[in-house]
Amino acid sequence: MPARNFNRKKVASSKSYRRSAATELMEFFYSVHYEIGTALEDVVRADVLSRQQAAILWLIRSQGDDGIRMRRKHIESNIRRWFEVTSAALSRSLRAMMHPPLELIEITEDPRSGREKLVVLTPRGKAFLGAAATQAGTVLAELIEDVPIDVLDHAVTYFRYLTDAFQNSLTRSKIRLIQPDRWSIGELKNVGERKANRKHQKNR
Repeated sequence: MPARNFNRKKVASSKSYRRSAATELMEFFYSVHYEIGTALEDVVRADVLSRQQAAILWLIRSQGDDGIRMRRKHIESNIRRWFEVTSAALSRSLRAMMHPPLELIEITEDPRSGREKLVVLTPRGKAFLGAAATQAGTVLAELIEDVPIDVLDHAVTYFRYLTDAFQNSLTRSKIRLIQPDRWSIGELKNVGERKANRKHQKNR
């Protein structure tokens, strides 16, 4: 567990404290996102889905209408951003989940717009996702078995606040407007240019 690098009694203001807390929370990013997140994702995949397909199903469950349907374009915008894949690659993932042996989804016309497509969970898809969610919950329950109940209550409250804040359109816009450090970008470009120059000189 990352070492605590701030003291609440020494933090002069709420704003400073939040910044310090955010810095410490970022130390958990790797473990939560890649290690724990990937382990739970593997449970959802059940050795039959790709990570991309598992993300599509969980996206529909979390943000889709009634947790069972979602416009294809909304799925595509998220999956292409998360996995850096093409529209053609997404189409292949969807088709594989439509046909045997999976048959987890179907794609229909959106009754609200003839130009839009809906990705809808089939009864088999709903059953598969429900079972996967139950199994993932069991795995997570084992991970937090020794965590005090009051800490779990605070954790649930924290994640509710965090996800609600992120879903706020203004907050999301702010995050997307944050630019990487300019020096870092310039340095990366310089490294790329130096490599290209060395390769050019070597081939002369």
